[in-house]
Amino acid sequence: MKILLAEIFVSYTQKTIKDTLLKMGHEVEERKYYTPEDNYGDERIAGMIEKDIKDVKAGCVFTVNIWPPVARACHNTGVSYVAWSYDSPQNLPTNDDLNYDTNYLYIFDRREVEIYRKQGINRIFHMPLAADTGKWDKVPDNGKEYDISFLGSLYESTLPGLMKGMSEYSRGFTEGIVAAQQKIYGYFIVDDLLTEDFVRSVARDFKMMNARQGKKVFSEEITIRQLAYSIASYVTYLDRLSLLRVLSSRADMHLFSSVKDETQPLLKGINIHGYAEYETQMPVVFKKSKINLNPSLRIIRSGISLRCLDVMACGSFLLSSFQEELAESFEDGREIVLYTSLEDAVAKAEFYLRNDEIRENIARAGYEKVKKEFTYESRLKEMLEGIGGKQNGNIFKSGK
Repeated sequence: MKILLAEIFVSYTQKTIKDTLLKMGHEVEERKYYTPEDNYGDERIAGMIEKDIKDVKAGCVFTVNIWPPVARACHNTGVSYVAWSYDSPQNLPTNDDLNYDTNYLYIFDRREVEIYRKQGINRIFHMPLAADTGKWDKVPDNGKEYDISFLGSLYESTLPGLMKGMSEYSRGFTEGIVAAQQKIYGYFIVDDLLTEDFVRSVARDFKMMNARQGKKVFSEEITIRQLAYSIASYVTYLDRLSLLRVLSSRADMHLFSSVKDETQPLLKGINIHGYAEYETQMPVVFKKSKINLNPSLRIIRSGISLRCLDVMACGSFLLSSFQEELAESFEDGREIVLYTSLEDAVAKAEFYLRNDEIRENIARAGYEKVKKEFTYESRLKEMLEGIGGKQNGNIFKSGK
């Protein structure tokens, strides 16, 4: 098949997807579409895609993540659009372009797919992510230098700023949601607690605050989706900060992240290395670490993040907060280790640091599972077989 591989933003998985498609025997024409406007709404992208579909005679267009202008271009030209998300949530401004019959849109988080289905979107399907063990096998393993590492963002949230514009009641209710979510792993209770009425009350709070300030400081068009993400990112920040701080008092703790100056004092005792590049530095970090942490971004309701798969694909040990799909796909205590509280995470980290053989056996078992069941080739094969699925049923199998 002739595939137009459209790069709308710089993604971690683009290169591996291209290499795998070529290995599978497809013709791949890769084009970059960077513009100064919003990638979700810039009509120039749609126009360029339409032109290139005709020029290269593409049988389908493939993107990492879902992009409405690409969906419109494919709909206008009658060409299949396949998208595979590694971000959650997609944060799409509207659902207007999601239900075209040319769309084959895949999201790695099953619970997020269910949310779209409840909204009447039936062209989004569930597809877990993948990892390339062969790529990471080429990275030398020179032994362990770090006890515990975390590679990722701290997610410093906008929520504290938003709460300044809330009434006392709204602020107290939001703080209650944060406190409750902190105690619960593996289930995003924010979905149950946030209502349209509450978000409207917050919008009224912002309107009154703006009036008192004499200028528009807070957006009065806030949505449930925006507030839910703000809460989730703040809880994730608290999760990650508290876990790193506690573990740093018990072990050699290393953080690979871009950290703001004002956050540095909160990370005393933690070895801060800065951002690690995905292709070259990330696998080295994973292989050097006895324990690699995955305190999940709380808005990922059930899915297995790319970080988890890449840690295991490097043959390294993963200690992750509980995620429904992780628990379904991997055996806890044999292929990965899951925790359900801060105290549980600390106790398990201390245990596995003391028990090298058990930890290394788990890392090997996780590697073998990813190598066998989470390959790019099997995922891409299933997605591309889904094209025309109204006739052959494959797309419905993918959307399990």
